Amino acid sequence: MIMANNSIKDWRREERPREKMLERGANALTDAELLAVLIRTGSNNSSAVDLARKLLDGAGSSIRGVSNYSLNNFTRNKGIGT
Repeated sequence: MIMANNSIKDWRREERPREKMLERGANALTDAELLAVLIRTGSNNSSAVDLARKLLDGAGSSIRGVSNYSLNNFTRNKGIGT
C-alpha cells in the first residue's frame, strides 16, 4: 500500500502557504493556511494545513475560537508541541 505524502514541501511552490503569503499577501490565504504558517510543521501523517483544519473544526471553523484555546487544547493534537 502506497501512502500519500502530506508534506507541504512536496506541494507545488505556489500552493504552499508560506510562499503563497510572501508572493500574494496574507489576504490570499484561507484561515487554515494562515494558521498553518504559524504552526510551521506537521507530523508524520498530517501537514501543518491538516493540523490547522483540525484546530479550526474543533473551534467552529473560527480563528477567534482557536484564539481562545488553552495550551492544552493545542498540544493534545499530535504534531503541535509546547
